[in-house]
Amino acid sequence: MPTEKDNDSVQVAVRIRPLIDSEIGRGCRDILEVFPAIHQIRIKDSDRAFTFNHVCDSMTSQMLFYGMCVKPLIDNLFKGYNVTILAYGQTGSGKTYSMGTAYDGDTDGGIIPRAVNDIFNYANDNFAYDFHITVSFMELYQEVLYDLLTAKSREQSVVEIREDPKGAIIIPGLTAEPVKSASQALDLLLKGSKGRVTGSTNMNTQSSRSHAIFTINILMQQKSDSNMNKTAKFYLVDLAGSERSKKTGATGVAFREGVNINKGLLALGNVISVLGGDKQQSYVSFRDSNLTRLLKDSLGGNSITLMIACVSPADYNLDETISTLRYADRARQIKNKPVVNEDPKAAEINRLNKLVAQLRLELIGQGGPIICQAELEQLKKDNELYKTKIRALTEQLSTILGDKTTLFERVMLLQAANERITQKLRQLQDEYNTTINNLCVDDISSEVLKEQVTKLHSIQNLFSELYSETQKSDEEIRKHERCFTNASSEQANLVVSESEFCKRQESHTKQQLALNVELQQLTKELAMKEYLAEQMLINNNHIIDYDAVTENENKVAALQKERDDLLQQLKNVQANEGGKKIAELRRKRVQELEREIQDLHKKITEQARLIKLKQKDEQKIIVLNNEIQQMKSNKVKLIKNMKQESEKFRSWKVERERELLKLKEQDRKRLNQIVKMETIHSRQQNVLKRKVEEAAAINKRLKDALALRKNVQDQKSSGKIEKIELWLQQELDVVVNTAFAEETLTHLLEDRATLQKQLDSLKELCSMGDSDEIRQLQDDIDFRCTQIQDLQQKVLDSDQENKSRTRWENVQTMGDAKSALKVLFDMVANKGQQELGSVNKYKDLERNLQDIQEKCASLEEEKKHWELEHRHDLAQLAKEYEEKVSVLLRQLRRMPLQDINEEYKERYNIQQLELEKHEEEIEKLKQMLEQSEAERKHSEELLLQQVKDNDEMRYRLDEIKEHAETVFENTAEEKQKRSNGGKDTLNITVEDDIENDPDWRKTPLGKRVQSIRNLSMAVLQAPRLTEKRNYEGGCNCKGTCSKRNCGCKRASVTCSSQCKCSTDCVNQGTSENEQSVEDTFGDNFKRPRSINDSTTDSAVNDESRINFRPRRTKKVFPSLVRD
Repeated sequence: MPTEKDNDSVQVAVRIRPLIDSEIGRGCRDILEVFPAIHQIRIKDSDRAFTFNHVCDSMTSQMLFYGMCVKPLIDNLFKGYNVTILAYGQTGSGKTYSMGTAYDGDTDGGIIPRAVNDIFNYANDNFAYDFHITVSFMELYQEVLYDLLTAKSREQSVVEIREDPKGAIIIPGLTAEPVKSASQALDLLLKGSKGRVTGSTNMNTQSSRSHAIFTINILMQQKSDSNMNKTAKFYLVDLAGSERSKKTGATGVAFREGVNINKGLLALGNVISVLGGDKQQSYVSFRDSNLTRLLKDSLGGNSITLMIACVSPADYNLDETISTLRYADRARQIKNKPVVNEDPKAAEINRLNKLVAQLRLELIGQGGPIICQAELEQLKKDNELYKTKIRALTEQLSTILGDKTTLFERVMLLQAANERITQKLRQLQDEYNTTINNLCVDDISSEVLKEQVTKLHSIQNLFSELYSETQKSDEEIRKHERCFTNASSEQANLVVSESEFCKRQESHTKQQLALNVELQQLTKELAMKEYLAEQMLINNNHIIDYDAVTENENKVAALQKERDDLLQQLKNVQANEGGKKIAELRRKRVQELEREIQDLHKKITEQARLIKLKQKDEQKIIVLNNEIQQMKSNKVKLIKNMKQESEKFRSWKVERERELLKLKEQDRKRLNQIVKMETIHSRQQNVLKRKVEEAAAINKRLKDALALRKNVQDQKSSGKIEKIELWLQQELDVVVNTAFAEETLTHLLEDRATLQKQLDSLKELCSMGDSDEIRQLQDDIDFRCTQIQDLQQKVLDSDQENKSRTRWENVQTMGDAKSALKVLFDMVANKGQQELGSVNKYKDLERNLQDIQEKCASLEEEKKHWELEHRHDLAQLAKEYEEKVSVLLRQLRRMPLQDINEEYKERYNIQQLELEKHEEEIEKLKQMLEQSEAERKHSEELLLQQVKDNDEMRYRLDEIKEHAETVFENTAEEKQKRSNGGKDTLNITVEDDIENDPDWRKTPLGKRVQSIRNLSMAVLQAPRLTEKRNYEGGCNCKGTCSKRNCGCKRASVTCSSQCKCSTDCVNQGTSENEQSVEDTFGDNFKRPRSINDSTTDSAVNDESRINFRPRRTKKVFPSLVRD
């Protein structure tokens, strides 16, 4: 016999699978630590540990796992015990692999193939019993149970779950295949596995979408005694894994399958929680799911159960792993009640024998049967009460039946009168119609009018007869009502309550009921036939129109006559050639007439056929009317019979009533005695009233004392509200922070998976194992792992799943519950008020944003206006400048060299002054733009400060910022385009080859023009320089020359040796402009010298020394380049 320790509680074995490739690719870490010696499993870097019956790490083989956990249970099967092994866990945790449900003949099979082999080995080695083994295989898919071993189609293989009178689960129609060897059983397992529903998800390529149950039924019959039979059932359950759609990526059908799987597992978890809880509940919700109904005996019932909890070691699945371990830990607390399964017949015989022996002992010990006198008296009273109720109900039924019979008689009279009236009306209508038709004749004589008047008088007589018939019917109805009223009043005066009326009343009621049923049936048949006859009569009246027949015949005659006339006319005009057209028309008319005559003949034939049908229907109507009259006569006889029976019973009842009058006199005497007793009772009631008043006074004093005690208790519990409020606030903070931590944990897991993919890609691309990038990525992954472990530990420490069950245990009284509800209500109200404030603030920010956008738009319009004015001024200036340069060039050709230089210097100074004026205007415009930019930045900073916690507003501000930056960038680009306005005209390719032209000679004027042209082209091809003018002087700064107060800094040039600034100057070195020009043109490019530079060059070169400003060169010399 199994020991209580082994069999009473559900055994739990935890099996950890290895990390799979997808988890390794995500950078997951092993977070489970196993201690096989003490059967304990622990979460790494935490104090959370679980102890089970068996704990197997990822290195445990199938053989070792089976030998350690399952094989000891096989012996219990042959002792007559039921055994259940079920695999529980998340999807992809190795349940099907461990159970061996998907067995395909491999040697490394799971539990089912190994158990089947051991069962048949034991049966073959045992000679004391005859073994009959059958197997069945079923799956539970979306709460529907399918038989996987049946030869029927999928739709026809559905089986239902039933319960026998003892509450045991049975499945009628489930296929149970007998097997003689292990190979046959495994073949059936393979056959059923192929029909099981599977699918692919992100976590498992072969995910089981249903719960599979493989059952082995063993019948053991002892060879020496055929009555000593034992049975055992071996349930091997492979549950579908719980899953989260976010991780599995399931959609559509797979998503609905996952929902149904989670529903069943939730119901199973609730059952495990109830059965494994500290407080045993009387009701367990096994009927919430078909899965729990199937496992009813396995959990807390007649079975030795082993639960295999399959878990994943990856930190990515930590929540599911802990949930599985918790359920497994609760399952260990479930107590089963396994018993040996004997033959039901033998067990029932033994039970009855024991019961008979026990009853005999009780009878002998007490000296005979025990009769409780009080119980007997109560039964007698109840019996009399029920008899009285039955008599009253029977009398009511008899009265109702009598009323019903009377109503039937009234209906019959009304129906007869109605039929007579209807018949008279039909005759009247026929006569009237005939008279009216005759009056409509045109040629009428006085004799005819006399006849019509006579007929009208006869119609009037018919009306009189109809009126008198109606009066007779009314009189009969009133007479019947008077009889019914008298009978009802007489019957109401009868008070029959004695037992001698019971039999007669019951007999009369049964007879009336039988006659009533027969009358109802007859009435239904009569109504049906009347309706049929009436319907046939209506159809016959509409089936043929005699006027139409006559009209068709007249038309045929007329058309034939017209046709004959036309034929005769055709014969007469055949000799006349001028009448051919008329003859042709007449032939066509004859043809049309023949077609019309044929159509009318068809109609006449159809109408003749309808007339024959009408005659047949009229015969049927006559037969039906005869049947109706016969049924009416039967109905009248039946109603008269019922009335006679009622009259007989009523007369008998009246006679009995006379005898009861004498009893009423005796009742009056008893009433006098009752009055005396009531007087005595009133005196006793007065005494009791005084006692009640005294009790009320005592009750009032007690109530005051209780109120005083309540006040004291309220004073004691006055500080509880603050404690409850603090406790609730702490609980809410913990829940919110845990939710934030879980969300952050999800993001960290995704980041680690991304980094792991990058690391794998780098390892494939980089052959050097000590790459800095690889080490950096590895450090990042380790850092993420540390963060993940820290957050997981915090989530585990919060233990929200257990706290959700025990959170409200602190609320012990109704007062505490009301206080907690009040605090929660205040919290919700405050949150609502804060939300309303946030909404108002958001609306204010939107309004401010709109104002700022409008301001930005106005500034944009103003900027465009200034740009247009500046563009106009520049165009005007360029025009004037071109004209002046043109004049200058014409004068250069005519003036001596010295005069040209002086004139050029004078004009250059004038141009310089004008350009300085325009630069001042440009500076003003830039200052306005800078002021606008500063206002924009200030507005952005203000908005960013106000909406720093609002992502949506921040996003909209970013859009505004990008829009503003785009506007200013476009403005800068337009300014650059305007400054490069002459670039297209300057970039002209000179087709003359000076070096290869033998006729070309250098002249002083040509050298100067060519020098200016080359210099202009070089400057135009250089990048845009940013200084306003070339600064030739020096600064006298006493500071560090880091601000725009310094002349060199303001001119965007570096301080040179000519400057008199201090030694702390930070503006030393090569200027950006010089560097950019030198970088652009290389070593061959030299900056032009100023007018004041001293040199020994020729006169032409002296005249070409100009104070060069790179930014304005394209404005000063465009015409020279064109020339």
